[in-house]
Amino acid sequence: MSKVVFSDAKAWRYLMTAIGKIIEEGTLRFTSEGVTLRAMDPSHIIMVDLNMPKTIFEEYNVTKEEKVSINFNDFIKILRRATKNDKLGLELREGKIAVIFLGASERTFVLPTLSVSEEKLPEPRIPFKASVRITSTTFRDMLKDIEPVAETIKLVCDGEVLKVIGKGSRGEAEIVLTEESGALIDLSVEEKAEASYSIEYFKNIAPASQASDTVTIRFSTNMPCRLDFELAGEGRLTFYIAP
Repeated sequence: MSKVVFSDAKAWRYLMTAIGKIIEEGTLRFTSEGVTLRAMDPSHIIMVDLNMPKTIFEEYNVTKEEKVSINFNDFIKILRRATKNDKLGLELREGKIAVIFLGASERTFVLPTLSVSEEKLPEPRIPFKASVRITSTTFRDMLKDIEPVAETIKLVCDGEVLKVIGKGSRGEAEIVLTEESGALIDLSVEEKAEASYSIEYFKNIAPASQASDTVTIRFSTNMPCRLDFELAGEGRLTFYIAP
């Protein structure tokens, strides 16, 4: 019987909430190296790629590869029961997954696993021309600022500035982030890049920022963008969003 324990149950809740906004059902792959998931939303506009190496778990007992397909809405409902200091245990049983909160008390919930066809997806190879790293707080704040007027979010990077422009039928908003102001932690630009995306996808994945200190955004002109949320130093939740 395979079992893993992660030190922060609420972090898992934030990650799974973001994934659950993209796919209703999906397959977590437990291997000797860690836990992974790769899937596309039904419209094939956004791809999610989760990679959690075994080194970030407090306990990792997986002797053979196991695929666990679950309904994310049901999984998230259980994860919402996590309290601040709870650890999260996941125990793989035959046809079931046990979700265990380890804190002041031990609480166990059991979900049935599903039979889900798994699409084989290669990792996208995109020549990104701009890469910016910002704090998760800055990421959430910029979405809150442009949300009242925006239907699309436009990213423009040229030199030492990232412009975030929200446009919609209700108006327009513009945010300018610079290294000098401290809003940008890192900025790398090979050439000017600008691209527009639906703000709904950015809002859907925003919960993942609660589990990460920083967000790295990579993009090129009129190409899909990539958003990376770092987890416990070595883990990563990545989203690719088509323009």
